[in-house]
Amino acid sequence: MNNRQFLSHAAMLAGLLLLLASCTQLAQPTTSATPTVASTHPTASTPAAPTSSPSPQGKQSARLGPVPQDCPGAVLEQAVSNTGPVVGGSPVWAGGFIGPRAMLVWSPSEAVTYHNRYGWSHKLLWVVQNNVKGLVRIHGANLRDGSLLRPDAEQEAPTSTSTLLVLDPQDPNLTNRVDQWAEFPGGLTIPEAGCYYLEAQWPGGSWRITFAAGMVPSNG
Repeated sequence: MNNRQFLSHAAMLAGLLLLLASCTQLAQPTTSATPTVASTHPTASTPAAPTSSPSPQGKQSARLGPVPQDCPGAVLEQAVSNTGPVVGGSPVWAGGFIGPRAMLVWSPSEAVTYHNRYGWSHKLLWVVQNNVKGLVRIHGANLRDGSLLRPDAEQEAPTSTSTLLVLDPQDPNLTNRVDQWAEFPGGLTIPEAGCYYLEAQWPGGSWRITFAAGMVPSNG
């Protein structure tokens, strides 16, 4: 082989090598970031876990607490009219308390029977002397937090409210009169067990007594 043929073959071989190298580069994949394409279909999202919330609990029946033992209760007086022991002072009295220090008490069964939306009611008898000229106003409250008592009576005066009892001993339509007394059957509602004051006012005078109120265990 002469030099010319050798050079020609060498040139052809070099061209083939360059062509192969170029094809190899074209065949290698190029790395590029794949663009994010918004989907035309909504993507199903994982629902959030439901918030755990307690279901509303039924209102529990309110319970009357025990009668306090440290209230400065008034001393009960002897009977006036036919009421038995009473608290207060002449000429206005309230019967229905027990003593020797004034208390209003409920047994467990009575606490259920006499419970209402305002608390616990207890029967009382308000007694006023016939010679009182004018209105008698009765009200009271808890000594600790000022929550109001709810006194009431049959044939109470029209000016009475839910927390103020007004009595008129001169009412000509009053049906309960015994000797020199005008009697008003009624009651008193307490919002909770506790120590209370009860106050009566009339033209020319007033009194204020304290008493304990609450539940006592049943005997036996």
